[in-house]
Amino acid sequence: MNVLILGGGISGVSAAKVVLKEGHRAIILESTPELGGTMARIANCRIGFKTFFDEIKDHPNLEVIRGASVTAARKEADGFSVTLSDGEVVEAHRVIVAAGLSPYDPVEYKGKRVLTSLEYDARIDQKNGELPEDFTKIGFFLCVGSRSKEYPLCSSVCCSYTIREVKWTLQRAKPEIAVFYNDLRLFGQEFYLEKVYRDAGVRFVRANSRYFEEDEEGVTVRYFVDGVLREERFNYIVLAIGLRPNPGLKDLSALFGFSLNEYGFVVEEEPLVTDAPGVFACGGALEPMNIKDSIMTGFGAGVLAVKDADLLLAAAREDGLINDEDPPEITMPEGDFGSCAFYLGTGDAGDAMFYEYMSARFIEAARKLNEADKTVYIVTKNTVMPSYDEVTFEKARREGVIIINLEEGENFSASDGAIHIGGPGRDLTLAADRVVSFDDYTEHFKGREFLCVYRSEPQLRWNPTRWSRKKYHIGFLRHPRDRRWKPREVLGALGEILLDRGEERLYPTVAEESCSGCGSCKNACPQQAIDIMIKQRDLSIFGLLSSTSVPIAHIDEGACVACGLCVSTCPSDVIKFPSEEEKHKIEECMTHVPSEKTA
Repeated sequence: MNVLILGGGISGVSAAKVVLKEGHRAIILESTPELGGTMARIANCRIGFKTFFDEIKDHPNLEVIRGASVTAARKEADGFSVTLSDGEVVEAHRVIVAAGLSPYDPVEYKGKRVLTSLEYDARIDQKNGELPEDFTKIGFFLCVGSRSKEYPLCSSVCCSYTIREVKWTLQRAKPEIAVFYNDLRLFGQEFYLEKVYRDAGVRFVRANSRYFEEDEEGVTVRYFVDGVLREERFNYIVLAIGLRPNPGLKDLSALFGFSLNEYGFVVEEEPLVTDAPGVFACGGALEPMNIKDSIMTGFGAGVLAVKDADLLLAAAREDGLINDEDPPEITMPEGDFGSCAFYLGTGDAGDAMFYEYMSARFIEAARKLNEADKTVYIVTKNTVMPSYDEVTFEKARREGVIIINLEEGENFSASDGAIHIGGPGRDLTLAADRVVSFDDYTEHFKGREFLCVYRSEPQLRWNPTRWSRKKYHIGFLRHPRDRRWKPREVLGALGEILLDRGEERLYPTVAEESCSGCGSCKNACPQQAIDIMIKQRDLSIFGLLSSTSVPIAHIDEGACVACGLCVSTCPSDVIKFPSEEEKHKIEECMTHVPSEKTA
């Protein structure tokens, strides 16, 4: 079977991996000269993509066509006859749309001292050393090109990516940093980072309007906080640019007959299935999503193209490979009452990881009560409503649900049929006959190992739905969020199961005799899988054998996901994946030793 994959980004390559694993031919068509899509434009992710693609680049059933586009597509009895811009005709039994996302170009803002997040990323590439001396005060601005009248969706990744840029910046220098946001839509581990950076002096400012005036010395920023106009100077401004649908999707839609929604993304008739027979979709072609979800949906689309997913799922459940759990439902207030308040707030970074799930449920419940002519408040520190959920959030606001954002230093309390919001600039009391709190549901989260801790990190050589080597986790246990994701995760897990059969993951190793123990790898590791250990090392000094204690990096394979970030960041080049010769020796050994990592 020939499977044509339209797009050579991370989701397209993920789909190709499943297709190739099952013995079929994968044809990746990339319209640009290079593979990688948006991910390849991110300096600190480029090595990860290369590592990911290198695992299949020499596969005999893989064909990669660069710099060409589709000019015609004819439906045949057993598939498609596709004509490319260079005149080549490709015969395909199935088509996977993996056209990806297009970063917003903020031409209205850009200047010498106003950089996009991609431009700034290149400045702080982990191989580039220290920041220039004039980067002493930096302002990061979120939601540039997202959550607007022109493009109402949340881009899902901008807040998370900015937090990582703050992290990388502080690893190189100690500039004054301010992050300007509407809502901090973070996931998993990044809620801890937010707290760490707040404690370290990074200012987080909720400001929904901004104006930049650039000169040779820096940038003057004017913004509103609580209706008050403020002015501040920065050396540089970094814009967290949003992600839009690939413009090429419109042409592909016309050629292959699948539908797009009002925002320009592919319509799913079923999870990862378009309304055109034989055509599937994954990654950023569906909606804005991060790297890990792009990988997962790519795996799922690959499964649908070459396998019977229902049979695979039945077998996986029978073997106990898939772990699932239903989420808690929101208890609707009952009885005769006129007003209700939902409180979404916590000071615990671990609990904040569940904001996405609770935000969606509170908004859903609030809209129902509002329809019943109740006065409804949502008091929130952050409403985490990524992608399409942003539309639901704005609908609730327009319908009359009152959204109250808690500012820095403000607190919330409830008693005697009222809620109270107090702080340095506000003292507000509102009638509320019923109060539903985030804390009412936190017990359901305790004691469970949720994959959302790792959701936003680029685990490119490992699996998006598995953190142990025995189980694949879907739904609420993977990441508590919108219900539409669970069926996608099921398909992604099935792809991972196929890929993991008979596979042994190779992990990076440290050349201890050359390691300086500098800690660069430890700082870069998203899994905290690297420790700096003190070991005894024998030294020859003037012909005399001596022993001394030295720091050496140690990689815990139990926690390592083989993403390759330590390899790319080691300044001494002493961390490497096994060479082809070493790999061959390992594979020979593995033919005689059953793998513990095989599911």
